[in-house]
Amino acid sequence: MKMKYLILMLILVSTLGCQEPKQELLSPRFNHVFLAVSDLDRSIDFYTSAFDLEVTKKLTQLIRIDEDGARTPVEVNMAFLKFPGQNFVLEIGEREAFVSNNTSSSYNHLGVDVMDIDKASARLLAAGGTAVRPIGLVEAVGVSAKTAFFTGPDGETIELMQLISGEF
Repeated sequence: MKMKYLILMLILVSTLGCQEPKQELLSPRFNHVFLAVSDLDRSIDFYTSAFDLEVTKKLTQLIRIDEDGARTPVEVNMAFLKFPGQNFVLEIGEREAFVSNNTSSSYNHLGVDVMDIDKASARLLAAGGTAVRPIGLVEAVGVSAKTAFFTGPDGETIELMQLISGEF
């Protein structure tokens, strides 16, 4: 009985010792995408319903500090959303003068990897998204994927991508 217990303990200790060390954050690395919206709460509802994103922080004020040390409070209405276990942030901020026209040259789309594009598409539509391009197959050198495009509540474009083979 003691021998079985000893063997079990050795297996446990050796298994724990073989775990990979915690990865340090790389620098530089992508941190976030900012998306201007007309209604913060509506956009939070949409993105948390469509993608299981979690709101990690909401801000109503920032303090800007000038070179001379002067502190200026700035009223904002922003939220930070993340997928559980991931560091990349979708930063959304309500803008008073926001115009929903999806023509910004500096923002084209938000790409989201999914495991099942059919289920993800249905969920996005149920959350209030609008289909723009149906599910289709794309291929590039060494990569094959299913993609579909939608718009969110302010006309922002969202691409769903299910990798079939290869990596980008």
